[in-house]
Amino acid sequence: MLTNAVCLLVSMILGIEVNALARTQYTGVENYVFELISEMKKLPLRDSERVFLYSSEVIAGLGDLPTGWEWKILKLPLIKKGWTHLRLSFELLVNPPDIFFSPAHEIPLGALRTTIVNTIHDIAFVHVPEVYTFFVRLRQRLAIWWAVRVADKILCVSETTCDDLVSVYKVPVNRIRITRLGMRRIGIESNVRLPHYLLTIGRVETKKNIEFLIDVFDAYCALHPKSDLMLKIAGKPGDGADRIMERIKGSEFKDRIEVLGYVEDMNDLLSGAWAYTFPSSYEGFGLPALEAMDAGVPVIASDIPALREVCADSAIFASPTDADAWIDALEAMTDDQRALLIRKGYERIKFFSWEKTAQKTWKAIRDVCKI
Repeated sequence: MLTNAVCLLVSMILGIEVNALARTQYTGVENYVFELISEMKKLPLRDSERVFLYSSEVIAGLGDLPTGWEWKILKLPLIKKGWTHLRLSFELLVNPPDIFFSPAHEIPLGALRTTIVNTIHDIAFVHVPEVYTFFVRLRQRLAIWWAVRVADKILCVSETTCDDLVSVYKVPVNRIRITRLGMRRIGIESNVRLPHYLLTIGRVETKKNIEFLIDVFDAYCALHPKSDLMLKIAGKPGDGADRIMERIKGSEFKDRIEVLGYVEDMNDLLSGAWAYTFPSSYEGFGLPALEAMDAGVPVIASDIPALREVCADSAIFASPTDADAWIDALEAMTDDQRALLIRKGYERIKFFSWEKTAQKTWKAIRDVCKI
């Protein structure tokens, strides 16, 4: 960490860890890394700049690298876990770049001889610790403690996360740069299908408050026996998935609840939804809300800071603990209300783009060491 030191470079070697993209299924952080690097590649390097991408394998999805960019493939034989803190740490100790950028939470323990830029997405474990196992909570707590301690510049994906770091970890505001997530416009049109269905997308885990959503769905269906409304849940299993599945089995309306697992192409699923439901107790940003708006789908979201920040007045908000408020929101979803939210959603998504995120990220990286 070089904070409070003078950092002046006439040239810059930037190392970026992208090993999260070696996974076969992408969720929030992986999508962020993929979209960000894809856009950063499009922006021209200065004559003095070079970029290394650190990974355990070449990520084919990123395509050909432009001039000045190259892969550094680091293998860790025999051991399946520990790549970041073992293999990458060793590389950073032996061949440190001028600046190391970690777009995920974890900074390698060996990143001690370089200037560090790190993205922190959220500190959900502070706000809703009960939704994590002890070991997951401990790992995340240590990762954020280490990042706050050693990072020269911290990128936050929202004002919500920035405020959390300032209030909980007392991080000086001048060490933080807000680089909101973007979104890639797909341009698909709403094509609501019968029977109508509510949709929620994300890891099937306790943190997403899915059991609460099932309670809301059960109560709504009981109040509206003539309704054929369905609930579709898309995403790979996470912490608490077994308990969620048991809750579904116990639902009086279990035949109208579909758990789809991981869906690689969400476009058709999104465009057919009657409404998108986002019941999370805590979020650092909330990209699925924007993706729903892009597909012409109205959003009902938890009344929490990050979703207020992302959605503004383009969603109906309800407390993530008040089932009656969610039922009221569903009952308020008339044709006119849907049309109004869809129009507002199309306007809202214009404020977000990955190109802007990449531009702000490059500026933060270059500013940390004046070039």
